[in-house]
Parts: sequence; C-alpha cells; structure tokens
Amino acid sequence: MKKVLLLIALLVPLAANAAPDKATLKKELAAMEDKFSAMAAEKGLLAAFLHFAAPDVTFIDTDPRKFRGLEAVRERMGPDVPGLKLSWSAYFTDVSDDGTLGYNYGRYESRRPGPDGTEIVRAGWFLSIWKRQPDGTWRYVMDNGAPDRPPSPPVAPAKP
Repeated sequence: MKKVLLLIALLVPLAANAAPDKATLKKELAAMEDKFSAMAAEKGLLAAFLHFAAPDVTFIDTDPRKFRGLEAVRERMGPDVPGLKLSWSAYFTDVSDDGTLGYNYGRYESRRPGPDGTEIVRAGWFLSIWKRQPDGTWRYVMDNGAPDRPPSPPVAPAKP
C-alpha cells in the first residue's frame, strides 16, 4: 500500500505538467469563434465584442497605447449601426504548445443597406488572437480584419 501511495505521489506532479491536448483545444477555440460570431448576429456587434474581450484586449486600428480593454472595444466598434450584419467563420485554428494562446483566421462578410436601399456587401479575412484566462475561458486579446482587394480594372486591348 505504501508503494502505491508513493507511486501516486510521484505521478501526480508529472500529470499536472503534461502537455495539453492540442486537438481538443483547437476544437474548443474554433467553437469559441463560432459562438462569438453567433452572438454578434443575435445581440449586436458591440455586445459580442465586449463579451468575448480579454481585460487587456487591444486593436491595431486604434492606438493601443491609448485604448486597451473594454475602452478599446468601445472606441473601435462604436455604437451598433442599424441594419449592419457581420458574420465570420474560422478556416484555420492553432494553439500554442502550452495551451495558453491560440488564433483563428478565416473569412468575414459584412452586409448593410446603402443610401439608395441596395445592399452593400463587403468581405475579407480576419485574424483573432485568443488567450486562455486564469478561469480556463478563452478571450480574444487582438482582432483584426483586412478587406478583400478590389478587382483590377479591365486592361484595354493593345492598339494594332
């Protein structure tokens, strides 16, 4: 019995230091991105971006020296725009070997009514960087999007 207890005492610290299951963490992080997008559709962009933000979140398109945390979210997002719909989905997910950081990138699409009532559709790529919080939840620490490049204008045929 003493040998069994000694063996358990020796193995418990090793189990605590075992590498995280990256496949499970990747699925968890991809699902988190889906929940983020779903909440944006249901409750609005500002609510979703505030809910999933880490306390130290920042953005490249606002001054990260000035705007961090929920203030950065409010500065970047502003109030919800009536009729604007933003959806996105991860194409690729990865996590660090220690399971503390991860990222998703994929496609986004925004739709909103134009001044004449016709729908304006824009699309591009997004990158979300996520950090595992002390309570085990994932919160994004940086989010960025890059719109698709407009198509090149047609080339005029060469004159003979």
